[in-house]
Formats: sequence, C-alpha cells, structure tokens
Amino acid sequence: MLFDKLEKYSSRSAVISENSEVLTFFDLIKLAKQIGTKIKKRSLVFILTENCVESVAGYIAFVRSNCVVMLVSSQITSGEFDTLYQKYIPDFLWCNKKNSLKLSKKNFSSILYIGNFQLLESKKNFFFNMNENLMLLLSTSGSLGDPKCVKLSYKNITSNSLSIIDYLTIENIDRAITTLPMNYSYGLSIINTHLFAGASIILNKKTLIDKSFWKLFYDCEVNNFNGVPYTFEILKKIGISKIFSKNLKYITQAGGKMNTKRILEIEKECANNSTKFFIMYGQTEASPRMSYLEISKLLNKYESIGKPISGGQFWIENKKGNKINKNNEIGELIYSGDNVFMGYSNSYHDLNKKDEVHGVLKTGDLVKKDNEGFYFIVGRKKRFIKLYGDRVSLDYLENKLQSKNYNAACTGSDDKLVIFCEKKKTKKINKSKIAEVVNIIASRFKLIEIENLPKNQNKKISYIHLNKLINNE
Repeated sequence: MLFDKLEKYSSRSAVISENSEVLTFFDLIKLAKQIGTKIKKRSLVFILTENCVESVAGYIAFVRSNCVVMLVSSQITSGEFDTLYQKYIPDFLWCNKKNSLKLSKKNFSSILYIGNFQLLESKKNFFFNMNENLMLLLSTSGSLGDPKCVKLSYKNITSNSLSIIDYLTIENIDRAITTLPMNYSYGLSIINTHLFAGASIILNKKTLIDKSFWKLFYDCEVNNFNGVPYTFEILKKIGISKIFSKNLKYITQAGGKMNTKRILEIEKECANNSTKFFIMYGQTEASPRMSYLEISKLLNKYESIGKPISGGQFWIENKKGNKINKNNEIGELIYSGDNVFMGYSNSYHDLNKKDEVHGVLKTGDLVKKDNEGFYFIVGRKKRFIKLYGDRVSLDYLENKLQSKNYNAACTGSDDKLVIFCEKKKTKKINKSKIAEVVNIIASRFKLIEIENLPKNQNKKISYIHLNKLINNE
C-alpha cells in the first residue's frame, strides 16, 4: 500500500510548514497514528483539504487505516457540502475547525482536535459496502460540490507514483513546494510521489505573488518546481528567473497545453541553468499522469505529449473503434495501464461496484503519432463545432491565438463560434486581426473582450462560465 513503509525514512524531513516547522517521517507517522486510532477501518472519510500539516497527516492516517478518502476543497460552501453529504453519507469529516462550524453541525460530533483541525464523526449509523480495492475519490471537474467522482484504487495510485518517481528520479534528498491544491489530482500526485520516495514537501498556501512564498522557496532549498499553464503565466509576469536557484533540479508542467512561446522561454532558461524541464500529460482518471517529454533532449518535439510512462501503453482509434496504425492519422487517444481508474461514482451506491473500466481509458483527446512514436494532441473529441459546414477544432483555434500572444478561449455550438479575449492594456483588440490569426471570416464569429478569462478550481478555463456569459447577453 502507498504509505505502509514510511517508517524506513524515520529520521528524514517529511513536511515543512509555512511557519518553517519541520516534521520528520517519525513525527508525521506519530501524528497519523494519533488520528488513526479514532476511526474505524474501511470508513468513508471526507477531507476538506488545505496545504498544511494536519491535512497531509490526516490523509496518511486514513490511507494507512484502509479507509476510502474523498478529497474536497476547503472552499466548499455549506450548500455544496450538504449535497455531497447527502450523496455519500461519510462516516468521518477531517477539516479546519473554522470550516467545520459552517458545515452541517447537526450531522456530526467532534471527537478529536489536532492543531487547527478536528475529526468529526457522523451521527448517522449508516452502513454500506465499498469495493475492497477502492482508496480515493476525486472530483472529475473543478466544481467544488460536484458529486461525480473518479474512483481510484490503491494499485492505481501506487503504480502511477512508482512510474513518476522513476522517470523524474525523485530521491529522498528532493524537496517540492505546494503550488496547487491538494484535492487537485496533479497537486496530490506531487505529495504522493515525494512522500513515497522519502522526499520532503514544503506545505504552502500562498500564491506566487506573495513574498512569503519565495522566502519559503529559498530558505527550504526547494529543488523542483511544478505547475499548470496558469502557474507559469503568473511566473512570467513576476520573472521566470525567480525559480532558478542553485538547488533547482527540474521543472514539471501538466494540467493542459501550455503556450508554445512560454515552453520555449522556460526551456531556454532551463538550458542556461542546467535544469531539466518535463512536459507531462494526464487526466484524473489515470491517477493522473500518462506520459512525459523531457524537453532538453527533444527540443524539436516540444509540442508533443511525449510517450507513455513505464507500464503504460498508447494507441489511436478511429470513430468505429478500430486501431489506427498509420502515422499522422488523427483519432482518439486510448491509454491502458495499472493507473487507470475503476470507474465513476455519483453516490455511495457506486462505491461497491467492481472495476468497470478494466485498465483502458478512452481519453477523449484527438491525436496523431509521428514516425518516431511521439504523440501530438490536435484537439478534443467534444471540442469541435461545425461552422458553416466546416469542422472546426476549438482547441486548435485557441492554440493559434495563444501563439500570437492573445489570452483567448473559444466556445460555441454548431454555426456559432464565440471567441473571448482578455483585454489589452494599451489598445482595443482588432477583430480583423483575430480573423487573420484563426483564418475565419470576421462575420462568422463573435468576439467578446473580457477582463480576465474565468478559471475553475484547477486553474483551467471555465467554459461553463463562458457559456453562461453568452446566454446572458
């Protein structure tokens, strides 16, 4: 199991808090055991996650106690939480004391206080069976209270962690700092891999624009930096050189396609500082990572998602579900491996179901493969529209606009293309120039200038919010 052998790192630093408090693995395990004695094995536990010692200690405690854990954002509202509660009826809730005062007090009673967190036990004596292999429930989207979850097993998480540790060569001397929420699959993966390898995590809640983030970064001698495209856009504004301390070993980027110009800028800085740069591809359904590309070795492939991780396999299928063997033909990317999830859940009724996926994930991404076996995403299966009879990839249009330094998002429906562009400080955006970039006649799309593109919890563009803006006009 994932955290069964942490004792072997006993004297090493495991986590460092924002207050620079250092907990060894011995300390962390002791704290986890203290929490674990208060719960029944194979319980369903909700954690309202924060990037803090208590949150991580609770997570370890519940995993080691063979519980099923649902990670939920601490920003959840009372209404959203009540929806989740009614759908899943958890046995326990582990959360900040301040949060717990706002959330369904009638359903829980406090049984343990540690630091700023408390453990609450459900007042309902409600029992249901759960699949013996099930370990983790993560939301399929950035929605705080979305009851649809990805079901992940111990095997899923452990196999993916081992693959990542292998290709990033994570060692027990390594140190990462949290830049993403713990309930986001990529953020959790960074925590899982580092603790599994006996490495250290600096637990930070601040953003990159906060001076205290950088004080922690330098004082704690962080040697790897991880982010999504949005992270690197912020970094660009405050200065990419900030992350290149003498200790920096590698940078990873996942969570969606990054602006090509930004990729090349980061790689140039990495080359000047002897730092490796990995672009990774994944989905929550794959625990979450499926492939990687080390840019320094393959600069001519920087737009590729690379090749599968060890133990994983890619292939491409056409609309009929037949495998495509020819190079440069477009079809849906299919992945298989031990890290592929067990299926989806919408309530506790789904938690005892057998594995419904059997190790094969239809990614929904349209790709092509070159003659060297590298995969390139060309669009999303469901992100296409028919514009006056022509099939148009919305992702492709976005990439073209981003390559010309427009912060843009494309949405719409058949015969209705809408392009949102963040406003420029100096001048109004010229629609005719946008038309030239996307190679579509200006009269065939609507341009909306917006202060900031809305993001969901995972810092990805919220197309749901954009579509609401269109409907409200």
